[in-house]
Amino acid sequence: MMKYYFLRLSLLLATVFPWPVCGQQPPAGAITLATVWEQAEAGNRQISLQQQELAGSAEKVLAARDTRLPSVNVDGSYSRLSNMPLYTDGILHAPTQFPVSHEHYTAGGNLYFNLYNGGKTTREIAMAKAEQSISATKLQGSVADIRYQAAVYFLDLYRYQQFRTLLEQDIRSSELQLSEIKQLYKNGLVLKSDVLREEVKISNQRLSLTEINNNIAIHTQRLHYLMGRPDTGAIYPIVELPEVAGPAPDTSSHEAIEYKLALKNTSLGALRLDQVKANPLPKLGFFADYRYTYPQTAYYPYSRVPWSGGQAGFSVSVPVSSFYQNRHKTREARMAWQQQLTIAASVQDNLRQEIHAAFLHYQEALQQTTVARNNMLQATESLRILRSSYFNQQSLLSDLLDAETQLLQSKFNLTTAMVKVQVQHYQLLRLTGKI
Repeated sequence: MMKYYFLRLSLLLATVFPWPVCGQQPPAGAITLATVWEQAEAGNRQISLQQQELAGSAEKVLAARDTRLPSVNVDGSYSRLSNMPLYTDGILHAPTQFPVSHEHYTAGGNLYFNLYNGGKTTREIAMAKAEQSISATKLQGSVADIRYQAAVYFLDLYRYQQFRTLLEQDIRSSELQLSEIKQLYKNGLVLKSDVLREEVKISNQRLSLTEINNNIAIHTQRLHYLMGRPDTGAIYPIVELPEVAGPAPDTSSHEAIEYKLALKNTSLGALRLDQVKANPLPKLGFFADYRYTYPQTAYYPYSRVPWSGGQAGFSVSVPVSSFYQNRHKTREARMAWQQQLTIAASVQDNLRQEIHAAFLHYQEALQQTTVARNNMLQATESLRILRSSYFNQQSLLSDLLDAETQLLQSKFNLTTAMVKVQVQHYQLLRLTGKI
């Protein structure tokens, strides 16, 4: 009787305390979600690609600003000239060689400074800044996507590890129960079928444990990949699931990354439309030119001496053909801008639907958590009653096994519901641009 007492006490403790004991030292490989995010942002290739694109767009802004500086060219040339044949009697007769200066060289430079070109330079800088802002928003979106994906893998890994802990505890409880059933069988109090059914149950539990371990390995590898490090070594997520969920995040779509990106593309389209409209406008610039030349052949009388000369002034050009060649280009740019406006409105509509659906799933997960917690308490009490009645020969083993299965499933459901609350929370943060 003393042996039965200790066995039943062990079974009761395994049922009442199904969760891992807190206060233990974290194992090697323990990591928080904030650390996962930090390493993912530093080692993920997609984020690195977006960072390179952002750096390139910053250089494009500087290059656009450089076009405000004057254009300066320096050139020079040296050549040897042959005598000039003069066909005084026609090309069918021998020519007379007219001596010329065989050496010829020139060196100089010119400058052009744009004073007005319809505001195109200013818009080029504004367009480069808009593209830089778009690249920054894309980087923000990539970071948000990686963070959300990492959070899902992180929480799924935590969920499967909790499943493993619960299942290992249930297997130990079942092994203790099997020992007691075997003792009852030796005493002739139960049938051999009870022993066999308990052994089959433990075998199925071990098979489920193998499946859970495989899922743990898969999600561990995924996290290693997101963090950009070798896929070796265990990961133990440090997660504190609150008993009571905090307030839901803001469901406004105005800060959503997709919506901000659509608005910035719309602004860029407006700048491109204005740029096309400026094609027929006149251009005004200041120019200067100075050079040395040998020989002097620009003015008569010619002279075999070096000479220099320069000029400076203003140039004005009007692209007259643009008045009739620019009409369709303007219409095309306007249609592209209007298309961006439509896309922005469509993106906002889709975001509202996705945010609304995510918020409903968030509330659904909260309700599932409450129901799962109540079900676990009821299943625990039901198992306690059936276990006591079975060992007192008052109920069947099938009823006891069903109660044990319901309790384990209720623990799984509670863990899943609590994790789902966090996943939907991060989904809302991602959709609203706050992750």
